[in-house]
Amino acid sequence: ESQRKLQEIRRRFTRLPDESLLLWLYKCWSAGADVELLDSYEAKQLGSLSQDVAVDRGIWRRMGTHSLWLRLMSSVRAAYTADELLVHRDRWNTRLEGVQYLTELSMADVLFGNAWKRCLNNPDGAYCTWHIWEAFRKSAPPIYAKALSSIMWTRDLKVLSLKVYIWDYTLEPSSQLQDSFSYVETQPKEHAASGDDPCTICHEELGRNSCELECGHEFHRECIRRWLQQHSSTCPICRDYAALPADLPKRPAGNSSKRYKAKPWKRSVS
Repeated sequence: ESQRKLQEIRRRFTRLPDESLLLWLYKCWSAGADVELLDSYEAKQLGSLSQDVAVDRGIWRRMGTHSLWLRLMSSVRAAYTADELLVHRDRWNTRLEGVQYLTELSMADVLFGNAWKRCLNNPDGAYCTWHIWEAFRKSAPPIYAKALSSIMWTRDLKVLSLKVYIWDYTLEPSSQLQDSFSYVETQPKEHAASGDDPCTICHEELGRNSCELECGHEFHRECIRRWLQQHSSTCPICRDYAALPADLPKRPAGNSSKRYKAKPWKRSVS
């Protein structure tokens, strides 16, 4: 049983070649590393999970039983500094690159900044600090830089809100965005997701075996299933209500909101 558990952990959480440690950490959290409990002996049997000797060694050094997430975060934090880990970009060009850069900036802040205690167990709760905002804004391509110039930075701006904006931006100025940043309530665009789009949970190409939520956002079947089961009952991009078909609750009395009509498996590619 223990060996099957470790084999499954290796399959789900092994870092890909050339994948940055910061993006890998976020992907591990999205995949449920916070609910995988390991003692130090089990952690030592994982082998090269991060493909980094210093990080892999640190994963099993913490004694006692802890979540894989805490082991990963603590190990990376002990092995590197922010300057060693974060590669500042002069320019990002696509929405995927923009979301990835925001992820790297916010994960670095969670690891080494004031967000460690507040956001360790929920990286998506990280606020967009002035440092993150400036680094992201200055590296934006002209079309996105123009759109970002209409947004006023505040201490309450969430990194996740900025990700939603970048991901759903249609390369046309919108006057409806400024009000949506105190909390993620940005309405997604109703369009058919393209098979060429990446899954925003794991940042890998969708390809086959994908599914689309009613809000229009598309993910790998396994990624969104695990997200809905282990993290939240809402879409990870727009936070609209979603659930696995068998778990879809009855609409609450007196509530006619369209949010309770989620059909997570509306469109699939087999």
